[in-house]
Amino acid sequence: MKKTVLLTIALFYILRAFAQPGNGCTKAITITPGTYKVDTMFAGANSFGSSKGAKWYKYTPTQDGLMTISSCGGNSDTRVFVYSGACDPAVLFAFNDDFCALASGDEYAAGISKLVKSNQTYLIEWDNPYDSLKFDFTLSFSANYAARPTQTCATATAINPGNIKVDSLFGFASRGDASRANWYKFTPTKNGKISLGTCGEDVDTRLWIYKGTCSSLVKIGESDDDCVSVGVDMFAASVNDLSVVAGTTYYFEWDDFVENTPFSFSFIFDAIATATNDEVLSSQIQISPNPAADFINLSFDLAQNKDLTIQILNPIGQVVFNEKYASILRGSENINVKDLKSGLYIVKISDGVKQTYKKMIVAH
Repeated sequence: MKKTVLLTIALFYILRAFAQPGNGCTKAITITPGTYKVDTMFAGANSFGSSKGAKWYKYTPTQDGLMTISSCGGNSDTRVFVYSGACDPAVLFAFNDDFCALASGDEYAAGISKLVKSNQTYLIEWDNPYDSLKFDFTLSFSANYAARPTQTCATATAINPGNIKVDSLFGFASRGDASRANWYKFTPTKNGKISLGTCGEDVDTRLWIYKGTCSSLVKIGESDDDCVSVGVDMFAASVNDLSVVAGTTYYFEWDDFVENTPFSFSFIFDAIATATNDEVLSSQIQISPNPAADFINLSFDLAQNKDLTIQILNPIGQVVFNEKYASILRGSENINVKDLKSGLYIVKISDGVKQTYKKMIVAH
C-alpha cells in the first residue's frame, strides 16, 4: 500500500490515546472466533482521520492465548487497528497494513497475531481509505499455540557479523503498535562498535536495540526512516557505531509496523577501530557521497606525502577492494562500488604505521 500513508501515521500517534466519544467505537459489535463479513462502514472512523468510515468489533478472551485477526485472501485493501481498554480512553495495542496477499496476489490485506490476556476487552477497528469493496475477516484464538523460533526476546537467534536474511517476520513484537517482529542477539568478546542497517534494501523497516535481560530490557538504540536515500530508500533503518562492551548480550528487534516484505540487514562489529583508529589520519580523509550507488570519492588533505593502502571490507571482514596509492598529499580518488551489494561496509585506510576505519553505505 502507498508508503505515503506514513506521513499521516505521525498524526495518528499523537491522537491515538483516545477514541473520539460518540464515534463507531461505542457501537462495536461483540464477536467470538469465526468469520465475519464487513459489508458497510460506520460513519465514525478513529482518530487516524484518513478514512471516511470504519467498522468496529470487540472481543474478550476467557483465557490467555494467541489472538489472530486476518483479511488475508480477501478482495479489499484493508487496515486493522486493535485497542485495549474502553473507548475513552482506548490505547493502541496493534496496527497492520499490507501484511498478506489479497485474492489477486497483491500484498494489501491485513493481519495481526498478538498475545492477549483473559477477560481483557480488545476493540478491533477495520477501515479502508482506498476502496469500498466488501470483505471477510477471521478472528481466531488459541490457548495452546505452538512455540515458534525467534518468537520473543527469550528465544532470540544468536547471530554473527554478516548479511542476515529475514524471509518473514513471525515472532511477537514488544512495541505495542507492531504486529510481528523477529529477535536476534549478539555477545561481543571484545569492546567495540556495532552497525546494523537495511539501507539500500528499499523496504520499510524499524530496528530496536536493547541490553539487559529479557525480563528487564533497556533500549539503547532505535531507527526508523533514517537512511539518507539514494533513490527511494528513505524508509529503511540504520544504527551506526553504537558502542558495545565485551561480555554483554545485545538484542536486536526488527518489526513490521507497516509491512512484512522479506529483507536482509547488514551487521558489522568493529573491534579494531576503537583500539587502532588514528583520529588525525581520519580527519584528513573524507568519503562522499555516503550512501553511494556507483562511486565513492575519497578526498585527501594530508600534512605530508604518504603512501596509502585503501581496502573495503564487507560485513564479514572479507576484503572486496584493495589498492595502493603512492605519494598522496592532497586531491581525491574515485572508487567504483557498482558491483558491491547494497549494505554497510568498512573502508580501511593505512599509511603503513597508522590506520583509520570509516563506515560506508552502498545503496543501489
